[in-house]
Amino acid sequence: MIARAGEFLIRPRVESDLVNDYAWRRDPALARYEGQPPLAISFDDYVARTELEVAFHSGSHESFSIDDGDGYHVGSIMYYNASAGRESAELGMILGDPAARGRGAGSALMVAFLRHLWATYPFRVLVLHTLEWNERALRSFHRAGFDDSARVYRDPEWFVRMEARREWWLMWDGEGRFDSVAEPRAPASTDTESADS
Repeated sequence: MIARAGEFLIRPRVESDLVNDYAWRRDPALARYEGQPPLAISFDDYVARTELEVAFHSGSHESFSIDDGDGYHVGSIMYYNASAGRESAELGMILGDPAARGRGAGSALMVAFLRHLWATYPFRVLVLHTLEWNERALRSFHRAGFDDSARVYRDPEWFVRMEARREWWLMWDGEGRFDSVAEPRAPASTDTESADS
């Protein structure tokens, strides 16, 4: 286990996780939130590409898997494009299982991941890019301690560049700023709960 956020665990990725990762990246609805088209390569090509990334880009990125309380693989979280001295990196996260969404899990998992990264690596700045229209993600990452730093155009979408800086983030964490977001809400007891709750 790398980190825990309530019932959710962040753990090293294993080969069997690639089945879900591949399915999520091919899902048009999920790809829309990534600001890119769904993955269009075969599963075998996806596995080969992933193996190449691991073999040749060691240190510049690392991917982890997210499990729910029942041990099901429900998402992935990663850093990538790390600078040579690991002064900075970009972050990404996908919650592929709909049951993991709408409960504050994104904020809680990001807080847990940041605590792990600050304690393990010399990163000074961690960056993520969120689609400008994705208000839910923007709120989630603000709760996790990210501040807007720029608007970025990546044809055909506008993104908000968000940054977390080590000294400020750790100070806020020490003051308890993230205590209220570090625990996701329990799953809904009925299936009528809205996706935005």
